[in-house]
Amino acid sequence: MNQNSKPIYSIFLLLILASALILACIVLHPFVNILIIGVVMAALFRPVHRRIAGLCGEKRPTLAALLTTGLIFTCIIIPLFFFLGSLLAQGVQSVNALQHKLAATDFNQLFSQDALAPYMAWVQEHLPFLDLKKLALQADLIDISKTAGQMLLDSGSRVIGNVFLLTMNFLILMFVLFFLIRDGHEMLAQLRYLVPLTTDQENRIIRQLDDVSKSVILGAFVIALAQGLAGGIGLFIVGIQPFFWGCMMGFASLIPVIGTAIIWLPVSLYLMLTGQWQWGVFMMIWGAVVISSIDSFIRPLLMQNRSNMSTFWVFLSIIGGIKFFGALGILYGPLVLGFAMVMLTLYAEDYRHVLEERNLVAPTRPHRQTPDDTAGTP
Repeated sequence: MNQNSKPIYSIFLLLILASALILACIVLHPFVNILIIGVVMAALFRPVHRRIAGLCGEKRPTLAALLTTGLIFTCIIIPLFFFLGSLLAQGVQSVNALQHKLAATDFNQLFSQDALAPYMAWVQEHLPFLDLKKLALQADLIDISKTAGQMLLDSGSRVIGNVFLLTMNFLILMFVLFFLIRDGHEMLAQLRYLVPLTTDQENRIIRQLDDVSKSVILGAFVIALAQGLAGGIGLFIVGIQPFFWGCMMGFASLIPVIGTAIIWLPVSLYLMLTGQWQWGVFMMIWGAVVISSIDSFIRPLLMQNRSNMSTFWVFLSIIGGIKFFGALGILYGPLVLGFAMVMLTLYAEDYRHVLEERNLVAPTRPHRQTPDDTAGTP
C-alpha cells in the first residue's frame, strides 16, 4: 500500500467501523439492561465461581459455569419470583383491610378525645387557619388507599399479562450470565486489547466500576433488607401486617433522605389517632432509633474500602439515575458518575504538566486605588 492511500484507507476503515458499531448498538439495544445486570451479577458471584471452578478442576470450565448459574437460579431467581407473587397478593389484602378500617373510623370522634384536647388547642392557637375538624381527612385517606390498591392491581395485571416476555428475558439473562461467567475473562481481555489505554489505566477503570457496583448492591439492597426486616418486626409487635408493609419499608429505604419514615411515621400517627398511644409512641421510637440507625451503622461497614464517592455524589447520582433510567437508575447513576470520576482522575494525571504549567502563577486580583494612592498623581 502506497503512502498516498493510507489516509483514505484509515478514513474508510473508521467509517465502516462506526457504521458497524451503530448497527450493533441498534441490534443489542433491547438487551442493554439484561447485559448490564448480567455483568454485575457475574462480578458479584466471581468469588463463588472461583471456589466452584477449583472443585471442578481447570479442565471443566463449562461445568463450573453451569453450576454457578444454577446456584444463582436456585438461590436468587426462584425465591424472587415467589417473593414478588406473595408481595402482590398480600399487598392487595393489606390495602383492602386498610380501606375497611378507614371507612369504619370516625375521625371527628377521634379529634374530640380528651387526650387530644391540649394538642388541638395548640393547633388552633398557633395555626388558626387550619381547622382539623373541617378537613376531609377520612375521604382523602380512603382515596389514597384506593389509588394504592389500584396501582397494585395494575402491577399484578402487567406481570401476569407479560408472563411470556418475563420468561424470555429471564432465559436470556441466564444465557448471558452463563457465558459471562465462563468466558468473561476472555471477553474482558479482548476488550482491553482494543482500548488504547495503558494497563494501569484499564485496571483502575475496571476496579472503580467493580467497586461502585458492589458498593451500590451491598450499600443499598442489603440495607433495604435489614431495614425491611427491622420494620417488619416492629409492625408485628404493634399488630400490623408485617410482610407487606415491611417490604414497603425495604423499598422506601432506597429513597434518599426520607427513606423508611414514609412508612413508619404515618403508621405511628395512625396508631395514635386511633387511641393506641402506647403502640404509636413505641412505633415512632422504633422507627427513629432502630430502623433509621441501621443505615448509619451498616453502610460504613459494607462500603468500607469500596467506592471513593462521597455521600453527596452518591445521593445526586441515584436521584439523577432514577429520573433518567427509572428503577435501574439506582445502579446506573452511580456507575456513570463513578466512571466519569475515574476518567477525570486519569485526565488530571496524564495532563498534569499542562495543568501545573497553566496554574503555575496564581491569578492576582486587580489593585483597587484608594484616595491615598491617587493623592500624589498629577
